[in-house]
Amino acid sequence: MTPQKIFFAVLALVFSTASFALEKKSICTWDPVGKNGPVMTFYSDLKPKAIAWGLDIEFIAYTDEKVAANDFKAGVCDGVLVTAILGRQFVPFAGTLDAIGGITTDEGLGKILATLANPKAGKLMVNGPYEAVASFPVGTLFAFVNDKSIDTVAEFSGKKISVLNEDPQTHKLSDMAGASPVGTSLATFSGQFNNGNIDILFMPALAYNTFELYHGLGEKGGILDYRLFYGMLQTITKKDLWPEDFGNKMRKYVVSRLAYINKMVKDAENEIPAKYWIKTTDKTKAELKKFSRDIRLALKEEGKMDPKALKLLWKIRCAGDPSASECATPE
Repeated sequence: MTPQKIFFAVLALVFSTASFALEKKSICTWDPVGKNGPVMTFYSDLKPKAIAWGLDIEFIAYTDEKVAANDFKAGVCDGVLVTAILGRQFVPFAGTLDAIGGITTDEGLGKILATLANPKAGKLMVNGPYEAVASFPVGTLFAFVNDKSIDTVAEFSGKKISVLNEDPQTHKLSDMAGASPVGTSLATFSGQFNNGNIDILFMPALAYNTFELYHGLGEKGGILDYRLFYGMLQTITKKDLWPEDFGNKMRKYVVSRLAYINKMVKDAENEIPAKYWIKTTDKTKAELKKFSRDIRLALKEEGKMDPKALKLLWKIRCAGDPSASECATPE
């Protein structure tokens, strides 16, 4: 090979290597099971996608989401995945997407995620230096109760209700129902419920086996079949540390994986024995719907829920059911 050919060969190699250089990033990822859990498994599919975007993302598993959030604040990671309860401090709009009664159907879930995947809506997911790049649904939350007689709002009165991480939404629910709030965390709630220290717990079906909640249900307990709201995990980044279009790509990615997510959630619901499901009457459903709206409006008035997010959720609900009584008065 002539010196000239060697020169051009080396030059081509340099430019080829540069073009495939990946930008290394990390996300502190909360998964209750750890590195082999469902959240980590879900995001393992993202690795090859991210490489195509020029990113080498390391997902670091945390079983304590408070530690994950604090490490993110301290700069240990470039992003963090936590529940909406903790995500609300970074991006209030995204943290309001799991407002009680906000999204209760698969159709509504698909519409809200598709709406937020539109680049024009991207600004809603930004708050100061932070961006909520992805909202990962974990299924609708149900009321797990240790006694099947707790099957109406009135029966919540006097009962001990789990309040995760000082969540203002569950605190408000407890106060308005005349119940007793019991402080819990994602590391302690299952033990407290299973040991009988909590009467009512709000969790998605995925929690039934993951946290062995059948111990707390025992022979007397059950799960109200009323869908309270879709729970969300939020992936938050420090916007300046990532490519400008990363958020839009991530939100589109979640939409593309929605069928997988819905199947995972339905499988979890089907794994719960039929004996535990408590059928709610039409009267109770109407009471829970009104009760949920009262909670949302109270938290909005107190500045603890984002009004733009509540209005968008209201529009999507009413597009699906225009005759609903709530549609006469916008949120």
